[in-house]
Amino acid sequence: MRTLRKYTGFLAKIHSFALFFFILSLNATPQLSKAFAQNNEDGIKVLHAPLTPQAIEGEFLVEFKDNKSLKTLNKKEKPDWVNKLGKGVEIDTSLSLFNIAHVKVANPASTGQWENLANIMSSDPNVASVTPNYIVHALETPINDPMAAEQWYLNKIDAYQAWKNIPQSTNDDVIVAVIDTGIQYDHEDLRDHIWRNPKEIPNNRIDDDNNGFIDDVVGWNFQDNNKYSYSHMNALPVFNRDPNTGHYNCAGHPTLKSYETHGTHVAGLIAATRNNNLGIAGIANHIKIMPLKFLGGTCSGGDMASMFQAVLYAVNNGAKIINMSFGGYGYTPLGQKIFQLLSERGILFIVAAGNDAVNNDGPDPAYPASFTAEGIISVAASTVDDHLARFSNFGKKSVDLAAPGEEILSTVPSGETSIPEDDYKKISGTSMATPIVSGVAALVLAQNPHLTNLQLKRILMETVDKTPALANASVSGGRLNAYKAVSQQRTIANRPSNNQVSNKPEILHRDTNNVGGIRIFDNRTNEQK
Repeated sequence: MRTLRKYTGFLAKIHSFALFFFILSLNATPQLSKAFAQNNEDGIKVLHAPLTPQAIEGEFLVEFKDNKSLKTLNKKEKPDWVNKLGKGVEIDTSLSLFNIAHVKVANPASTGQWENLANIMSSDPNVASVTPNYIVHALETPINDPMAAEQWYLNKIDAYQAWKNIPQSTNDDVIVAVIDTGIQYDHEDLRDHIWRNPKEIPNNRIDDDNNGFIDDVVGWNFQDNNKYSYSHMNALPVFNRDPNTGHYNCAGHPTLKSYETHGTHVAGLIAATRNNNLGIAGIANHIKIMPLKFLGGTCSGGDMASMFQAVLYAVNNGAKIINMSFGGYGYTPLGQKIFQLLSERGILFIVAAGNDAVNNDGPDPAYPASFTAEGIISVAASTVDDHLARFSNFGKKSVDLAAPGEEILSTVPSGETSIPEDDYKKISGTSMATPIVSGVAALVLAQNPHLTNLQLKRILMETVDKTPALANASVSGGRLNAYKAVSQQRTIANRPSNNQVSNKPEILHRDTNNVGGIRIFDNRTNEQK
């Protein structure tokens, strides 16, 4: 087996664009390696690198001054320096176009130090330069976020591979609306990716863009302006169940206030700044998060009117992806109509399936995940070993795909303590799986902004990693894969749609005209709905 060796003395000069080894040594006047104290009499120098790269032990690229000199290696009687390298030397001249021979020394350790080997080869006056056979790697920016190693879900969905294989987007930032409990928009790991209203002048107490909201610079708080109504929704409780009462802790962390935590945690999964030497790595970088608050108070509840106001604000301000990590139980025809209308207008809703281990194909599914609008992606939570999380709702007909949702590290509101680690917490739930999907959706859309919402949905669903444990848990039967989604998006988008995405059936409900004791009457048709 060929071994790798780090060079500490005998180094080659590598340029920043040295993707191919044959350009390493093509200098008209070779430069002296700093490992050598003097030139040889013919002015042959060994290239020097300022770093300590790796090379294959005993292998060199020998550049000749002309092709005629190179051809002497093909003769029966080899140049003297070949014999000095010992027995079993292999010489490959397939790079003769560049006057380069690939020389492999059979037992380099017994022949001497690397410098000695290079001196032997460079003693030939016909040799222009000698270069170790360096190992080159795909160019990538290492992740320097200190807590990234704890983000197990990044490896699980092949996020690192996805990042390596996408070009830097030159498109406008993708806007993802996070309708939730609000977001700490000045969090150290979020502030660079927060959407700001370009039409609004901060703090002048004037509605500059005439949209009905004064100083809505970073989104809007709809929760504090509305009373609760019968159609009550909660931020999905995470998996921290009290065995005595059967109730869930709202935030999954008893010392944190749920209304402060949930939305900030969701936002970090989508877009915490990568490679800023802080905290964690978000999935999508070319993105802006639009903070829209409609949940709050006891266990982060909110009402439907506020939710739809937040949705309308998101749509009117350019969001193409809307993350909804909340839900409730009870079907409303009005909700179905609104989601269908906005789906037809190109909005992609990515929605948590629910945390009650309920089959959403049954008579009492969670909403809005189970509305049948095609622009909805319903997300279940999966574990580190690709099983369905035991708290997650599921549904072979009603849930679209799964994403990691257990022990998910992300941002939480900062400033309560002076400990940096307190700005990040692990929480579980389909609320966490959902923004992971939203992040990948934004990653894909940034590369191809012309995708429709249904094309984007199809890409995410057709590129899942199918696993037996998830086969009957969702329509796709698998768990999200970011790399496949990014690398296959154009092929899938250009292919005619199949039935996988469009087969959500209308779900029969026990009493669709009586929701929470309220009977719904449509004045346009004089029919009871």
